[in-house]
Amino acid sequence: MKLVILSLALLSPLASAAQCTIDSQYMQASYKVSQQHEVDTAVHTQQFTLWRTLSQAAQQDEQLVEVWQQLSNQQLRPIRYFVQDKRGIEYQPSEVKAKQNFSSKQQLVSDELLAKMTLQSERGEGCDKVQKYSLKQADTTIEVSWVVNKKLLESMHITKPTGSQTIILQSVSFDKQTVQQQFAVWDNYQTTDYADIGDNESDPFLAKMINLGFIEHSAPGFYDTNGKTLKGGHHHSHH
Repeated sequence: MKLVILSLALLSPLASAAQCTIDSQYMQASYKVSQQHEVDTAVHTQQFTLWRTLSQAAQQDEQLVEVWQQLSNQQLRPIRYFVQDKRGIEYQPSEVKAKQNFSSKQQLVSDELLAKMTLQSERGEGCDKVQKYSLKQADTTIEVSWVVNKKLLESMHITKPTGSQTIILQSVSFDKQTVQQQFAVWDNYQTTDYADIGDNESDPFLAKMINLGFIEHSAPGFYDTNGKTLKGGHHHSHH
């Protein structure tokens, strides 16, 4: 028995923390977003799922999936999948307007934003260590609960004079096979290059998407680092 105890003692907390990070590289996490505007007492909620692999991140709601692929040259390529139509639109990295950050796609909160924040408290240890951060910038306060060794956002609360937004983790799984299978399903959808859409306007799916305003020349910036929700016309029915 002594040998076993000895070998366990050699596993430093640092090594186990690194193992947590490796074990959580493939992830499926469900989140609930609640938004409240100062002029409107109603709270608007919606759900989305964050998926990630080593080089891909996806945010999925009922109708739309935003996939970001990190290419070998570190550029990011977005693909928009429309679940009901089983179709996709691929963009080139050069068509992405704002500078995008891959850590914010994979984690919802970027490494850069976390680095700017102030650590308020810490609980738990090892894989389950949670750090609470806050940041006040001008009239905006951001509070984050961060499962540090899993690179997992537990919650984020953003408060502005115009209203507030809260993102809360509902469930999470780190099953590599499930995640890989889901990306493979999307990968099998028929895709069209954004640049070729003009030549394919007779395609009923593309005609519909142009009509709905989903295809505009501002290639995706769909979620910014603060987790703002998808642009596009399909959420206004929640009122």
